[in-house]
Amino acid sequence: MVEEKYSSGMRWLLYIVSFLFGIVGLIIGIVLMTRDDEESKQVGKNCLIAMVISIVLYCVCVLCYMLGMGGLMATAPSSALLLPLI
Repeated sequence: MVEEKYSSGMRWLLYIVSFLFGIVGLIIGIVLMTRDDEESKQVGKNCLIAMVISIVLYCVCVLCYMLGMGGLMATAPSSALLLPLI
């Protein structure tokens, strides 16, 4: 039986950290991808995938927010835009 280098809990922790903190995920992914064993390479690849998914999801959320705000600005009367300033 082959002993796993990373427990399932450790893997999930690395994936969650990679998803929440993109720079850290990039560093973890690169470090693990440069190791010789196949398990580390797989975990590193998954960390990089989690980081990319996080960035794409962030961009989609920002785009939806911008499009939503643009729609509100276009339909709102001009005097309604000044109400928060009063």
